Parts: sequence; structure tokens; C-alpha cells
Amino acid sequence: MKHLILSFIFFALCFNLYAQRSLFNQKYESLSSDFELSESELDEYRNQGKLEIFNAEKHKTRLASQLLKMREGKKKKVDRGYYQLNYEILSKQEIPHYRVRYIYIDKSKFESEQKFEAYLDKVRRLLENTAFKSVAMQYSMDYKKGVGGDSGWFKQGKTDPNFFSGATSNNRLAEEIFEFEIAQNNAYYFVQKTHAPTDITEVLVLQTKTD
Repeated sequence: MKHLILSFIFFALCFNLYAQRSLFNQKYESLSSDFELSESELDEYRNQGKLEIFNAEKHKTRLASQLLKMREGKKKKVDRGYYQLNYEILSKQEIPHYRVRYIYIDKSKFESEQKFEAYLDKVRRLLENTAFKSVAMQYSMDYKKGVGGDSGWFKQGKTDPNFFSGATSNNRLAEEIFEFEIAQNNAYYFVQKTHAPTDITEVLVLQTKTD
């Protein structure tokens, strides 16, 4: 019985961590919305090989740099010794990306509404005189706390629509701190606007392998 209870607790903790780890890495929209290809075209390419996305800000390898400079329709071969990887640029787009700092608070972790509100008030008081990054590292409840709540660059189709609409409002000033709640997820956020929306080059690549 004790083993069963411990297993349940471990599963619950892992599920909560996964939910937050995937905040900026989910497929809320298909590739077609970003790369101007139909679903039938994408399915056809998937039948041929592997689809990969290279982002000018996130991918800094030599291969990524080379692919990002190529035009649509161009191909590149990479010799791996016993086999060859072939890359074809299917689509190249400038896609709006966003970046903020945030503090995530999981409401389900609190025994009562009063304790939850007390936690929020404590964070608010600290943010009046303490750098957002420092407060996030101490009081945020997901893996981004380790980098002071820095979201990194993210785009609309890869994050929760409710988080996106709450965190990327055009009415916010630079460095402004604001709050919003996603009640259905038991999620409460403090957000600081740190970057203006920026168009970042992405290429959609078809990778195939030959002997």
C-alpha cells in the first residue's frame, strides 16, 4: 500500500512538471499556419522523410546556419560516413516571436484560498522592490524558475492560447509587470514584458536518408 501511494505521488509530481515543461513546446496549431503549406502537402512530405524546423535564434550549429541562409527549394547533402542525410528547404518564413519573464503559481498546491491569496500578496510585495528575475527564481513553480522565469523566444502556435493572449498584449509597456489567471488550469501568472515582438527566420526542412 505504501509503495502504491508513493507511486501515485511520483506520478502526480511528474505530470505537473510535464504540463509546465510543455508550456512552450506544444502543437496548438499545425505547421501549415506558419509555413503556408496545406495539410495534404505536409502529409506527403512526412511520407518521404522527417520534417524539421530550424530557428535563427534557437539553433546555432553550423548546419542550422547554412540551412537558414538557403532559399526555398534548395537542397544540401551531408555525408555521415555510412549514410547520407539530405536536406530540402520546403518553406522559409519570418514568424513573429515573443519573450517575457513570468512567475507561475499552481493554485492546486494550496490548502485554502486564503493561503493562495497570501502567497500572491507576498510575491506582489517583493516585486515592488526586488528584481523580477530574483523573485521568479524563489517563488515560481515550474522549471523556468532556474532562469529567472525567462520564457525564451516563443510563437503563438507553440504555447497555450490562454497564456499567449494574456502574456503578449500589445497594450503593455516595456518592463511592465501584470497578472492574469487561467482558472481551468489552476494557473496564476505574474508576467514582465521584457522584449518587443520580433520576426525570427524559420525554415521548414525535409530530411531524408540514403545509404
